[in-house]
Amino acid sequence: MSELEAALEPAVDRDGGESISRLLRAWRARVDARNLPELRGVFPRPGRRLSQKHVARMTGVSEGWYRALEAGRRQDFSESFLLRVAEALRLSDAETLTLFVAVTGRRPPEFGRCRRDLPPGVKALLEQQVSYPAYLSDGAWNIVAANSLMGAWFPWVLRPKANLMRWALLDPEAREQMLDWEDSCARIYLAMLRVASNSNPGNTELHGLVREILAADADCRRIWAEEYDVVEHRDGHVFRLRLPYHGGAEVRVTSHVLLPIQRPDLRFVFITPLEGWAGV
Repeated sequence: MSELEAALEPAVDRDGGESISRLLRAWRARVDARNLPELRGVFPRPGRRLSQKHVARMTGVSEGWYRALEAGRRQDFSESFLLRVAEALRLSDAETLTLFVAVTGRRPPEFGRCRRDLPPGVKALLEQQVSYPAYLSDGAWNIVAANSLMGAWFPWVLRPKANLMRWALLDPEAREQMLDWEDSCARIYLAMLRVASNSNPGNTELHGLVREILAADADCRRIWAEEYDVVEHRDGHVFRLRLPYHGGAEVRVTSHVLLPIQRPDLRFVFITPLEGWAGV
């Protein structure tokens, strides 16, 4: 696209949003090619301007393929390619989100994002929650952090690489502690896995978790084969527990699921006793 064509291009697209073409060119223009280690040794040595050819080289595609993205032409752009573009252009999380939504209509895959440090406010909120068990899990239900009461109720969260789905669906103690395990636990969690695995095709860890669970347990395979229900989350769900922490007495609780605005790839979950029950 010539400079004249770029200047005459509408500032908004047909849907009323700002053109992704304009944004991509602006993001590329702010990157100093001379400071990119990926372009060291390239001859002729790049100057200040990062070109489409440079970005294509850095992302492992032809210049024409990258040019099609920047021109806004609809192509079958893969998530891995878009992630490489985001890295090459040094995009922020918000800019990466904008790129993915504009090109694919979906949020970027969550893998890799969960390894960032927790925002101080989210961590403090979790640690200061002393009335109820609370934890943070990522897109594959790995336990990222838990407060002390969660560890007291459910000691398994303190184990290395603790994972909610792996414990609830495969650990024998879950079938003792989660009462009415098949209907109240297994069917709900497998329905959640079905939604997540179809919503995050690029999350290899999540898909590996589904395969592991189905390969390891006959009950889960049967439920997966006979059910088609989908459940996005367990917010507001009432379930019954029998935990050593309560001396083996039955307790009825409700789960609450929040998404931290600073880390939408995480779930902030806390568990409260059912109203009118004072035994916790």
